[in-house]
Amino acid sequence: MKIILKEKQIKKLIKEDMGVSRICITYSNIILSKLTPLIEKLIEKKENGRTKLIISLKELSDAWQTNIDEYVDFPISEIRIDFYTHVKSPGQLNGTYATGGGAEQIEPKSSKYSYLTSPPKELPKYVKEQIDSTLVAKFDFELYMTKGFDESEKNELIFDLRDTILHETNHMLEFFKRAETGAGYVNVALGLSGGKNYNVPRDIFDIWQEFTTMVYYSEPQEMRAMTQEMYSVRERVPFETFKQHRYYIASKIMQEFNADTMFDTMVERIETYNPDYLVSILTSLWKWFMEDYYATLKVLKLQPNPKIQNSVHVLQLMKILQPRINNAGKKLQRNFNRLYSIETN
Repeated sequence: MKIILKEKQIKKLIKEDMGVSRICITYSNIILSKLTPLIEKLIEKKENGRTKLIISLKELSDAWQTNIDEYVDFPISEIRIDFYTHVKSPGQLNGTYATGGGAEQIEPKSSKYSYLTSPPKELPKYVKEQIDSTLVAKFDFELYMTKGFDESEKNELIFDLRDTILHETNHMLEFFKRAETGAGYVNVALGLSGGKNYNVPRDIFDIWQEFTTMVYYSEPQEMRAMTQEMYSVRERVPFETFKQHRYYIASKIMQEFNADTMFDTMVERIETYNPDYLVSILTSLWKWFMEDYYATLKVLKLQPNPKIQNSVHVLQLMKILQPRINNAGKKLQRNFNRLYSIETN
């Protein structure tokens, strides 16, 4: 009989080594093998494009054949992918390539979202006897490249895409566990707030964006996915190189984040630009953050955090979120460091 997890158990996800889901690694490798020919095509032609892919149940067979226990905990019967390729001008990327991705939350059956379905009849009987449903998982992945991309960078690009795939697969795992228990949507409201710049000078907004990025990284689901992604990095680099990764550096910055210091830096930058704009810019940043926050909560049908709801200006908002950011930085550092005690395949 299938065991239904309680809400508090969702954070543990499935059988893991310090936050690392082995079944997610299996799924990620399958996805990457499907995307690799498209990467090679982009390197050759360097053209914008969109490709729709379906990974069938047969192609996923390695997932249950390798470890039936983990597949039963996270049974995917089909993976649907929209794969976008973008060619960028020099200067638009930090380097010659970048990758991105998204996992669609679980909704009623739809080609746009992930959804639950009955176990396919093609699944072996010994698997079907242990599960009530399977997941049709919907992902979006993006690959950005400049005309100056050199083929010698191909392996690095593929590794970067694998990291992204592993990150998003971990999100999908969490969506599945929540759907199983009826726990509802993952609350992504804070992480999606304040990221749009409507009319603030770029060098001022850059400081604000440092703050919103730390808020995003402090989201519990992002911390779990970042740990999973960093396992992929840990598999191929020594610890000294690992510590130069942007996530590792960010975790140290988050530990040391001080709201007063960042606010003073932002005020100084605004006053250098034009002191007459000080109040209007600070007010706008707070307003945009709160508008995004409430808009996302409305879609998710969730209630606001009372402390966030009662904030009235930027500095207060930063101070409210400072302990969360500091604690998240400490936890990420601990998670990242502990990855080197895990035996890799």
